[in-house]
Amino acid sequence: MKEVLTLPTIGISPQFITFTNVTMESDKFICVRETAPQNSVVPLRRPITADSALMNPNSRILALKAKLL
Repeated sequence: MKEVLTLPTIGISPQFITFTNVTMESDKFICVRETAPQNSVVPLRRPITADSALMNPNSRILALKAKLL
């Protein structure tokens, strides 16, 4: 195994690097859910409000789970 990058070097705050905020769907995609100042998905930062997010391991499809208002 070889370390390619660390999440803080690409702008992700260490407070969000937890099992509840980070998912690794494959060797291609890592999904991080930030909760402050607003919910967003990193590193393709999008202003998305969601309780959780998963990346499809084969294509650029993001699945979101959120409460309906």
